[in-house]
Amino acid sequence: MSENRAAWLLLLTALALGLLGDYLLRAPLWGLNVALGLTAMALVAFVCSLRPTPGLKPRSQGARWPWGAAVFFAAMWAVRDAELLLVVDLLAALSLACLPLIPGGHAGLRQAGVLELVAAALGTAWRTATGGADLIRSLGPLTTRRAVAVGLGLLLSIPFVLGFGALFASADPLFGRVVSSLIGVELERLLSHSLLIAVLTWAAAGYLWTHMGSRPLRFPAPPAVRLGGTQVITVLGATALVFAFFVAVQAGSLFGGEAFIRNQTGLTYAEYARRGFFQIVLAAGLSLPLVYVAPFVVSPSTRRAAVLHALMSIQLGLTTLVLASALWRLGLYVRAYGLTEDRLYGAAVLLWIAATIAIFVATVLRGRPAGAAYGTIVAAMVILAALNLANPAALIARYHLSHQERRAADIAYLARLGADAVPTLVSRLEDVAPGDRCTLAKSLINRYRKSSEDWRGWNLARLRARRAVVQLDPFARSCP
Repeated sequence: MSENRAAWLLLLTALALGLLGDYLLRAPLWGLNVALGLTAMALVAFVCSLRPTPGLKPRSQGARWPWGAAVFFAAMWAVRDAELLLVVDLLAALSLACLPLIPGGHAGLRQAGVLELVAAALGTAWRTATGGADLIRSLGPLTTRRAVAVGLGLLLSIPFVLGFGALFASADPLFGRVVSSLIGVELERLLSHSLLIAVLTWAAAGYLWTHMGSRPLRFPAPPAVRLGGTQVITVLGATALVFAFFVAVQAGSLFGGEAFIRNQTGLTYAEYARRGFFQIVLAAGLSLPLVYVAPFVVSPSTRRAAVLHALMSIQLGLTTLVLASALWRLGLYVRAYGLTEDRLYGAAVLLWIAATIAIFVATVLRGRPAGAAYGTIVAAMVILAALNLANPAALIARYHLSHQERRAADIAYLARLGADAVPTLVSRLEDVAPGDRCTLAKSLINRYRKSSEDWRGWNLARLRARRAVVQLDPFARSCP
C-alpha cells in the first residue's frame, strides 16, 4: 500500500471515528459512550502501530501496553458513578495514550525520564492538533490543491450567501420567515454536528497518522544545566532544615496530647487536624522533584557527591516523617468529621507519595534515576486502579453507617454520594437513625427512580441503583 492510499484509508477511518464520537457524545448522560469512544480510538491506534505502512518512514516502536491500561480507565466510565474519580480516570486514559510514542518499546519507556514523558505528552498534543495538515499533504498534490481550492471557495462564498439572503429576506416576509426557521433550528443543529465531527476527525487523523510511522516524534536533547555542588547542597540543606523543624514541632503535638494542642493553639484536636492537611501533602509532594533533579544538575566530577547523597537520603527520610504527620492528622480528621471522598482521595495521594519515596530509594539514591519516572507512573496507575475497584462511595457509606455512635450520619451527604453507594444504603437502611430513614429513602427514590435512559449513557452503578431503590417503595409509602 502506497503512502497516498494509506493516507486516504486513515482519513476515512478518522472520519468514521469523528462520526462515531459525534453520536456517542450527544447522550444526556455520559457512561458507556466514553468507554466505547476511547476504546475505539485505542484499538485503531494499536492497529496502526503494529506495522508501518510500506512507503512510509518507519519509526522506533514504543510500548503498546499503555493502550490496554487506557482502555481499563476509560471502561470505568461505564462502571463507576463518582465525578472526581471519573475525571481522574479520563485524564489517566489520555495520559497513557501518549506513552506509546516514546521509542524503544517497554525498555525505552522504563528508561524514560521526566523530560521524555513531558515531551511525549506535549508532542502527542501537538501532533494531534497539526497532524491533519500533514495527512492532507500525503493525499497527493492534486488532492491537496483541490481541498485548498474548495475550502477557499466556501470561505469566499459566505459573505455572498449572507448578503443576498438578507436582501431576499427583507423583500419577502414569507422567505424571511422560512430562512429564520431554518437558521434557528436546522442550520444550528447542522452546524453543531458538522463542527464537532470536523474537530474529532481532525484530532483522530493527527493522532493516528503519527502512529502510522510517518511522523516520528523526536525528543530534543535537553540543555545541559550544571550547577556547582555547593549551590545544590545549600538548597537541599536549607530545605531539610525546614522539614526537620516542622517534624520537631509535630512531635510535640503528637506526644503532648489534646491539652498541649489546646494550650498552644486554642484549637481542639479535630480542628487542629483539619487545618493544614492538604498543605502538608503538597509540601511533601513538591520536595520529591528537588531530590530527583539534584543529581542531574550537579557536575559528575563534584567532590561533594557523598554529602549530596547524604542530604538526599535525609530529605527523603524527613518527607516520610511529614507524610506520617499528614496521616496522623487525617486519622484525627476522619474520626472527628467522618470519611468523605476528598479525605479518601487524600489518603490515596499520601500512599502514592510514599510509594514514590520507596521508588526513589531504589533508583535515585542508587544512581539509577532513569527508572524513577516509570516507577512513579506504574505506582499511580496501580493506586488509581485499586481506588476504582474499591468502590469509594460504597466504602464511605459503610463507614458512616458503622460509626454513627460517634456522630449523627449526614443524610444529605450520603444521598449525594452517587449511584455506587445506593445498594449499600438500601441494604443497611435499618442502620440509619429512625428519624432519618424516610428522608434518605425518599431522596434516593426521587433521584434514582427508573426512567428511560439512552443506551450511550448506560452505567452499571446507575443500573444497580435503580434496581435497589425499587425495594424502598413499600417503606416509602408508609412514611408520613
